[in-house]
Amino acid sequence: MQILKSFTDAGTGTSSGVAMSNRERERFFFYMAMMMKTGQPTADSLKAVAKAFKAEGRDDISNALMGLGQRVAQGRSLSQAMLAERRMFSDIHRAAILAGEASNNMQKSFEVLRILEEKKILSARAGAAEMLTPLLMLVLSLVSVFNTGLNTLPVMAKLREAQGKPLGMIPEGIMNVTAFAADFWYVFVALVLIAITVFASLVSNPQGRTVLHALQLQVPGYGKFLAYRTYTQMLLYFPYLLASGVRPKQLIPIMETLSTNVVIRRRIDQFNHVITTGGKLSEAMRRAGFPELVVTPVSVSENYAPTSGNTNDVLIEGLQHAHGILDRMLSDTHKQFVAIFSATLWILGGAVMMLDMLSIVMSQA
Repeated sequence: MQILKSFTDAGTGTSSGVAMSNRERERFFFYMAMMMKTGQPTADSLKAVAKAFKAEGRDDISNALMGLGQRVAQGRSLSQAMLAERRMFSDIHRAAILAGEASNNMQKSFEVLRILEEKKILSARAGAAEMLTPLLMLVLSLVSVFNTGLNTLPVMAKLREAQGKPLGMIPEGIMNVTAFAADFWYVFVALVLIAITVFASLVSNPQGRTVLHALQLQVPGYGKFLAYRTYTQMLLYFPYLLASGVRPKQLIPIMETLSTNVVIRRRIDQFNHVITTGGKLSEAMRRAGFPELVVTPVSVSENYAPTSGNTNDVLIEGLQHAHGILDRMLSDTHKQFVAIFSATLWILGGAVMMLDMLSIVMSQA
């Protein structure tokens, strides 16, 4: 199937550089799903949605969507045409469109993308609301401590020295730390620049990205979250692709597009090898790193013969159930992270503020 070839070689030209917010992207996917539901051609749908954004005053987005419509009208698939707008659409969005093109169900793809964007908006809103206030408190507390350590405490230290009284341990410690940071600020700047340089060098070459991505997967908690998020995105499209007659081998381009981590992408080669050599889907998914809670229903469904049609409804149901479990796990993990990080910021901010107050009190005692 030609549409399932890798679409990174489409040659669609340079990106227009137009950015799109999550809210605008969610609205775009909603409009496109409506157009697909009414049976409108893709090119005409893009032009109609472009007019809607133009009416809202977003001429840049309107022009970009008009360009997409022209490319589609010239014979390119939408997934190929979207490569020219990398700031508007990520690899995840293009993979979803590719899945819709493969299954001949573009409406489903746009509906899924709209739901994902809506979840992203709600998640970002909740995370920002819970972490912004304690983060600002911590920053302001640090600023207050530095002001106290550099300006207030030295004056109080001289007064106590004139009175023949020793300065307390807490105010003296704060004064020494802030003085050291003020005198050797360039050391901290140098460390930050070195860290940025090392990170950039790792990202800029394939071997470095492999090392960096391998380290990401080894981080406790985060590595498992990253892998499960990738597999959850794959499972979002697998059921309706397989139900539409797409064969397991034809899923590989979509899996590779969704695998932004180089190490996970290399696991897809194992999936390809097993499927190519005639192996079972469950074994291929196990080799690709899918968790056992996903592999188990696939393995069970392989022993089931559908009584009517060619669709293995047990396999589809198992994949959908596995996706629901992983999605809930990821949601719960995100909520726990936000709660723990927010509580940590509150504690750190309160501790710094308390130290600031104690240093002033103890310098006056």
